[in-house]
Amino acid sequence: MAIADKRFDYTFTAVNNLGVETEPDKRSGQPKVKAVLVNGEPLEPTERFWTSLYARFGFSGSFFKYFRHNEVLDRIAHVEYDPIRVCIERDSVTGKNRLLAVSSPTKPVAIYDDLMATLGRYEGQSIVYSDGVVESTHIPRAGANTFNICGDEFSNRFVMSVPVDGYGLPNIYLSLLRHICANGAIGYAKAFRSSLALGKGSDDVNYSVVRALEGFGNDEGFAALRSRFDAAGSSWASVNEAQSLHKHLLKMLYHKHVGWNGASVAGESETSSVNQSDTTLTNGVKLTDEISSPIITKFHALTGDVAGIYGISNPDALSVKRQRTLPTKAKVYDLLNFVSEVATHHADEFGARSSQAWLGSLVSGEFDLENSCQVYGDFQDFFLDKKVDGETAMDLQRLQN
Repeated sequence: MAIADKRFDYTFTAVNNLGVETEPDKRSGQPKVKAVLVNGEPLEPTERFWTSLYARFGFSGSFFKYFRHNEVLDRIAHVEYDPIRVCIERDSVTGKNRLLAVSSPTKPVAIYDDLMATLGRYEGQSIVYSDGVVESTHIPRAGANTFNICGDEFSNRFVMSVPVDGYGLPNIYLSLLRHICANGAIGYAKAFRSSLALGKGSDDVNYSVVRALEGFGNDEGFAALRSRFDAAGSSWASVNEAQSLHKHLLKMLYHKHVGWNGASVAGESETSSVNQSDTTLTNGVKLTDEISSPIITKFHALTGDVAGIYGISNPDALSVKRQRTLPTKAKVYDLLNFVSEVATHHADEFGARSSQAWLGSLVSGEFDLENSCQVYGDFQDFFLDKKVDGETAMDLQRLQN
């Protein structure tokens, strides 16, 4: 997203100055939110606005099933008199004005212009903005040397995620850069995350950001992330893990977060492991038809025809427990590289974050068939009826359990 086109206004108001405009939903006929009024100005609400509003006043979206939006806000206004701070995103190109998060005026907030100036001074790479959050990739001061995992060269990186709308804390996520396709694998999981303390409302948030950029180091965390990728290279991907990624890809295609309106990076490298054919991920692809999607075609080529291998009409017909014991033709390492390729080169901002979140969730836990390649060096070995010695039999029982 073109960050230069964005401007952010921080406005102080009260709940009684908020209003909701609704219109009938074409399908259900029930009222749906058209705009939220802030001091009389209609703004397009984002998911972060509703999430932060729920967190600020201790209620949930289920309230709107029984009460109208304005009624809920009026009831809150009768008991909550303290001012609130709202962040408004203004786009000079599209002319859209979107309502971002609600926060307490006493909570420090990273001012967008100051943050961008700081990231520029510290040579932040791949700076992207999406829904109130600015992310940038950085080289750690120590431990940035190149190392090898499964025949590929990697380097340590870290990603700083800073909310500019006042909701949430800045976080640092450990990341690995795969050199062959310039893919960034980000550990969006608690195990690979560090949060920055912001202090009080009068404190300068930029100080915390600068301190992190100058001195961040997490040797143990980087070693743990690297070990998980090493383990991924020696573990066959289960049907359960492959199906999880398959459903994620279909969801992104359906919601057009992959390969639409320039989301596929222009001038894509010829070494791209997802799409090396002349077929591009553009509006010409029937996104809701997985047969016509180059991404899904490449995915099935990677994992093999699971339904055909096991003689079933749909892998979901198998129980989750059974799916976890059956291998595909891919290793977990292949799934990690595939989804990082999609996130880096084929997805929009939302699709990239959700794909990296899927990667972080998978790599932070134990794989279904952890280290199974040490027992079965080839995919076909799973299905050979052969005698095994006592040690191999114990390994087989451990994998099946």
